[in-house]
Amino acid sequence: MNEKINYKDVPKTFLYCNNKQCPRRNKCLRYQATLSIPQEIPYYTAVNPLHIAGNENKCDYFKPFCTSHFASGIDHLLDNISYSTAVAIRRELYTLMGRSMYYRIRNKERLLHPCEQEQIAAIFLKHGIKTKPEFDRYIDKYDW
Repeated sequence: MNEKINYKDVPKTFLYCNNKQCPRRNKCLRYQATLSIPQEIPYYTAVNPLHIAGNENKCDYFKPFCTSHFASGIDHLLDNISYSTAVAIRRELYTLMGRSMYYRIRNKERLLHPCEQEQIAAIFLKHGIKTKPEFDRYIDKYDW
């Protein structure tokens, strides 16, 4: 899903790319985000095109122009698990992300990146739960 980028959704510290000669520009989030910058913005931070010249196909700054599947909320994550296993999993989640972050995610104040979803699935598997964890809802958005 490659929907039009809204400049207001781009993080303030995002690094843009305005290399019009790059062969991967149509597939790069940095270049596509540059196209969303309104005329009234006086300046922005961008990758130096001379730094990556000749190395465009292996650019360290390339970000795929596609959305990722983020998860929101973990209210019912441990509902169908035995109490003792749920307590052990919750303890490991606290260790993985910290108690404060756990509650921010649980209260839908912070999204779970796909990599973090995989880490939680690995914890489930470690405790013998083969079903994939179900989160409250899923959101497709750009991975800035």
